[in-house]
Amino acid sequence: MSERFLKSALPQHEAAELYRLMVVGIRNVAVFLMDPHGYITVWNRGAQDMKGYTADDAIGSHLSLLYTEQDRERGWPEHNLGCAAKHGFYSEETWRKRKDGSLFWAHIAITALRGDDGQLLGFSKITMDLTRHRLLEQCEKEKQEIDLILRAAQAGTWKWHVDSGQVEVSRHLLELLGHEGDTRELAFDTYLDFVHADDRAAFRSLLENARRDPCTAPIETELRFLRQDGASQWFFLRANWHRGIEDGPMQFLGACVGIDNLKLAEDEKEQLLSQLRQERSRFADILEQMPSGIVLADVPSGRLTYQNRAAASMMGRDFSGVDSFHDDDSYTFVDASGARIPAEDLPLTQAVNGQHSPRTQDLVYERDDGERLHLDVTTAAIVDSDGVARVAIAVLHDVSKLKHMELAAAAEKERALVTLAAITDGVITADRGGVIMSVNPAAERMIGLAEAAARGLRFRDVLQIEEYAASEATFGAIERCLGEHLASDTLPHATLISREGQRFAVENAVAPVILDDGELIGTVLIIHDVTESKRLLRRLGFEASHDALTGLVNRREFELRLERAIERAQHPGGACAALLYMDLDQFKVVNDTCGHQAGDDLLKRLAATYSEHVRERDTLARIGGDEFALIVEHCGVDEATAVAQKILDTTRTFRYVCKGRVFQLGVSIGLTPIDGGTINVEEAMRRADHACYLAKDHGRNRIYVHYKGDLDFAQRRSDMHWVTRLTHAFQNEQLQLYYQPILPLDDGDSPRHYEILLRMRNGRNGPIGPAVFLPAAERYDVIVKIDRWVLTRTMEWLASNPEQLDTLEMCSINLSRRSLGDPSFHKFAAELIDSSEVPANKLCFEITENGAIADMQKTIAFIEAFAARGCRFSLDDFGTGMTSFSYLKQLPVNYIKIDGSFIQMMSSSQVDFEMVRFTNDISHMMGRKTIAEYVTDSAILASLKAIGVDFAQGYWVGKPRPLTP
Repeated sequence: MSERFLKSALPQHEAAELYRLMVVGIRNVAVFLMDPHGYITVWNRGAQDMKGYTADDAIGSHLSLLYTEQDRERGWPEHNLGCAAKHGFYSEETWRKRKDGSLFWAHIAITALRGDDGQLLGFSKITMDLTRHRLLEQCEKEKQEIDLILRAAQAGTWKWHVDSGQVEVSRHLLELLGHEGDTRELAFDTYLDFVHADDRAAFRSLLENARRDPCTAPIETELRFLRQDGASQWFFLRANWHRGIEDGPMQFLGACVGIDNLKLAEDEKEQLLSQLRQERSRFADILEQMPSGIVLADVPSGRLTYQNRAAASMMGRDFSGVDSFHDDDSYTFVDASGARIPAEDLPLTQAVNGQHSPRTQDLVYERDDGERLHLDVTTAAIVDSDGVARVAIAVLHDVSKLKHMELAAAAEKERALVTLAAITDGVITADRGGVIMSVNPAAERMIGLAEAAARGLRFRDVLQIEEYAASEATFGAIERCLGEHLASDTLPHATLISREGQRFAVENAVAPVILDDGELIGTVLIIHDVTESKRLLRRLGFEASHDALTGLVNRREFELRLERAIERAQHPGGACAALLYMDLDQFKVVNDTCGHQAGDDLLKRLAATYSEHVRERDTLARIGGDEFALIVEHCGVDEATAVAQKILDTTRTFRYVCKGRVFQLGVSIGLTPIDGGTINVEEAMRRADHACYLAKDHGRNRIYVHYKGDLDFAQRRSDMHWVTRLTHAFQNEQLQLYYQPILPLDDGDSPRHYEILLRMRNGRNGPIGPAVFLPAAERYDVIVKIDRWVLTRTMEWLASNPEQLDTLEMCSINLSRRSLGDPSFHKFAAELIDSSEVPANKLCFEITENGAIADMQKTIAFIEAFAARGCRFSLDDFGTGMTSFSYLKQLPVNYIKIDGSFIQMMSSSQVDFEMVRFTNDISHMMGRKTIAEYVTDSAILASLKAIGVDFAQGYWVGKPRPLTP
């Protein structure tokens, strides 16, 4: 029957036509046929409507046209045809692509069409668009998921219809509050009744503000809702405006999430934190009493979390801003060479980054106020019971006082001193009954007992203090601490003897361990080992009074002994003495040739040699680099001179061999008697120093004895006075420029010409002339500085007074012999002139005859270099030298300044008159112009005009006047 039923009662061609019309007319289902290779042969209207391709587009195209790019790449069209060919039928639900690129959810069915002989004739495919069904399924699934999420999150929602005043409360929120039933709509005030009375007013205010001003939304708050059983439950609430449907009214939609468990966890957390604070308080009490600095850092961030009082005092700051070990560079640590240590190389940073074992390092810390501290730093990471390090600790010991004392006592020594051994404090804790609970390793070392053996004993069982008074004071302090809660940090020094008999000098401190609530839970004993400190103090006592290199008395101790010798000499009938000040000659040659190490070796050997020729009662000292001093007790000048001669002879015969060379030294010795007229140490040292200088000035390697009334000594003191005055004048602007006109004698209207002169202000009778202070400046090498100052100030004044510069023909500036021979002055003057706005041809340098011939080659080189720039030169004081005319031909100067000693006498002396005339004639023959100095009256001026001198200068022509204020 079934086979007959499948056949048509109509003729075959009619049945086929009716079937074709039925397929083509179907609009909601896509139906099309394909040949055995998957190429479309029939395409109905439903396929066109569903997929967007017309029959012309589709027929002849492969089935893959209808698949997404991803499905085509994985060969899905061929797969589906293959499954249908193999099994006769294939179906699936998946996304398919329309012509416009949009996707739709499709149910497809592919049927293989075979003939009666089983031959594959093609395929038919039916596609139905199930996109709407798919979306409905997803919406239902999402709704179920939202219900599950709300229940899992203990959350519910509510919706306030502001226009009607009704609040729609979801069943989830009602269930959380213990109510049964589905979603309810409640009046606004009825809904607020669900809120706890303490939170209701604030919540109402939030809602009303949101209604008045929608911009205040969204709102967030924590509040309590009332359950049906009367209990309250905490919720986190968030609400915002929402439009339910397009163009519909705005609704205020809110969500409530139960946070009772969070609130309970917060309470438990607060209790745990309280317990933790108690433990930390106990630990902090111990740390705060320690004289060593303690710093804690978080691992692995490196953020500083704690420092005790000692650490804060050492660092000079709090630890705010150090949020990671990268911020450790805000602390300035330097190594022994003075180089700054990078943050990543600091001990605490290395402990944070994984260095778990304890490590000790000596560092120098520079505080913000500039003070430098020498610190002994011990660091380690503290590993918890789970094997993880969460905290790193640094223990700081300030050894600055010891370092500074040692450095001050041995300032001449090399700075690379051996770092003092770390001072480690012992800590012993006991409970409120005085029973020992813990002993740290340092305390174990000092008492000679391991912690396990000491635990459970009392302090008197483990501490053996040698001094009875110190022992009773320590144990009494422990008893007062436990009984009266009193701390003691001023206990007497004690000697602690370990079980092995080792002795330690210690300083003890006792403190109670008290919780925040005032409860005493025990006591702590801090044992500070000062054994090394006491040993160092004994050694530093010697180093403070002796030179580190030679072992001789140092300057500080020498001056103390000299003061005692002066006091003895000042007493009636007191013994006289003598002071020798010795400065080595040619010592610098050894340093420059063989190095400072060889120089130090020479000084040590020479000091030992000197010591062999000095009596025990006398004091030999090294008071400077290559300077020695000697106090010869109980002797007069003759005996002291004999001692000085012995030292001089010893130095002359002394030889030092280095690098195959033999060096011979000399010594200049200044000797001054110490008697009742000696005022003080400073005066005696100054006199001896002056005498030593005079010994050098007289040829070196000799003795100069200072006597009262010594003219050379007085001259040196005078020179030193004027050198000091000049130094003060430079610092306080007490030097002043003057100018004196130089008048042309041709009666023409020539531009101005004047000479720059120098004065010193603040003299008792007005400005001080250069003849008073320049000789001292020449002798003590201050003259070049003066020449620089005069040239600089003159150039500045000319540049700032252009109206004076325009009318100026020439400005003459004096140069000293030292400046002419100083290459650095040549460079300075050249750079100053080249960079100035003042034309070089306005400048004339006056050089003296003696200064010019001191180094003729350098003088000529200087003149030629500056003449090339336009400068002119004048030879001053001409005629005073014995060989004036012989050098005149060699010096390319522009002007000859005839010395004033001839000018002043030419009216009364025919010889002087002829000297002036002859000098003028010779100068003119050589192309030089002449200037006459010291013109004091009209007769001299008339004579100068008569013989043809070009210029005149003197008080009759014009007195010197201030150039600058």
